[in-house]
Amino acid sequence: MIADFYYYLFVGLGLVVSYEDWSQRRVRNRWIVLGMLTGAAGLTYLLWNSVLGHQGARLGRFGEHYMPWRYYLKIAVHMGLSLTAAFTMWRFAIWPAGDAKLYTLFAFLVALIDPNLPGYPLLLFMLLLVNIFVPAGLLFAAETVGRLLLRAGELWGEDWGVRLKAQADVLAVRLREAWPRRYQYLAMAVNLFALFYLSGTVQRYSNRLSWGAFGNVILFLVMFVAWGKISMVLQDRRAGYASVAVIAATMAGGAWWRGWDVLAIAVSAFKMALNFGVLISFARLVFHWHIEKESLRQLRAENLASGVVLSDDTWQKLAAEPELADKLGGRFSDGLTEEEAAAVRAWLDARGAGMECTFYHTIPFAVWIFLGSLYTVAQRNNLVTVMIPYLGRWWELFQSVAAG
Repeated sequence: MIADFYYYLFVGLGLVVSYEDWSQRRVRNRWIVLGMLTGAAGLTYLLWNSVLGHQGARLGRFGEHYMPWRYYLKIAVHMGLSLTAAFTMWRFAIWPAGDAKLYTLFAFLVALIDPNLPGYPLLLFMLLLVNIFVPAGLLFAAETVGRLLLRAGELWGEDWGVRLKAQADVLAVRLREAWPRRYQYLAMAVNLFALFYLSGTVQRYSNRLSWGAFGNVILFLVMFVAWGKISMVLQDRRAGYASVAVIAATMAGGAWWRGWDVLAIAVSAFKMALNFGVLISFARLVFHWHIEKESLRQLRAENLASGVVLSDDTWQKLAAEPELADKLGGRFSDGLTEEEAAAVRAWLDARGAGMECTFYHTIPFAVWIFLGSLYTVAQRNNLVTVMIPYLGRWWELFQSVAAG
């Protein structure tokens, strides 16, 4: 009975919040608070029944049916992991605060609706993320590729000699700029290899923690989405020294005491690091240019308001100004606060310059959070597992067509 109630509450809130986010580009706190309070009331009801039931007491119908104590421990573990994931998404500027709070709410309601979902309580938060990001990512990739194909005719009008020379000049400049940071990039390569080596060791020799292709997809997805922040951590030379020490200890200990095939794991880790490097390079080459071009908009300085997400170029220029350095806080997907927007407007007015700011035209994401959570409850599986057979058939068809 309680599961049915929370299912309808979940669907109702999902529809309302998705519509408001789509039309107004914001997730209202009142819906989050309503959902959380209602969920907490239901959890309190269940807890009261458990207290009475475990004591063999009855108070009307209270205590007649009750949940075991481990149910509440699992809820706590699941919510702790979900909150951590939501905070990470917000802190890495992947989601604005509203989307992060909506994900946390739906993670709570999903656990109340069906506590027997696959992966609960340790991996359900990850399953939700997969079912949220995979369909959104596939649709975005298909749309992007389609638009690029439609504009392919423009390529014939390009002077490729001039373009290639310009690209070569840009590459030479980038290499000169990167040379002083060569040790940071070396540390990043070492840390990336260490990450994949440890993940390969865990998967090969621990049945409990082996996540297979599904886990690798998640790892690549999370790293790709948050690569800007992750790469900054991986470039830490102290982390590089620690990674070398950890890899050496793991290899020596595993080979000596456990008989691990460290060479095979190292080769696998190298392949994963190489594949991820190719993924990052290809994605930045194909998608980054298109994303930047399609999402950037112009805005007069006097029209700056809270919630505007300034482009990287505009933000860096403003943050470099001494008068604004202490007034601009951390940069997240929430955009400018009211105080930050007012400070920027005042600074621009004082300069008397008619500067135009570029900002990102954001896409509402609440509907994807809702649909991914709804799919998880309704189908009780992850989209990657469902899609793998179809992707395999499409790949075989593509190979047969290519072979003639």
